[in-house]
Amino acid sequence: MSADRVVQLSWEPRQVAVDDRAALSYPGIAVIRRRHGEVVDRTWLPVGEEPTFADDEALIAALHAAWRWSSHAA
Repeated sequence: MSADRVVQLSWEPRQVAVDDRAALSYPGIAVIRRRHGEVVDRTWLPVGEEPTFADDEALIAALHAAWRWSSHAA
C-alpha cells in the first residue's frame, strides 16, 4: 500500500428532498479515495435494512477496486 493513496470508508446517509416540506434519508457507505490528502474519488452505495446479494456484491466490488487502487504507486 502506498502512503500517498488512502481508502476511507464512511457511513453517510443522503437526504433527498421530496417537496418544500419533506425529505427522505437513505443510509449508505461512502468509499473515498484520497491522494496526498485530497479526495480524488467518492463512491456512495446504499445500505438497506435488508441488503440483497446484489448489494453485498456491489460493496465488495467497490472495496476491491479502491484497495487495488491504493496498492499502486502514485
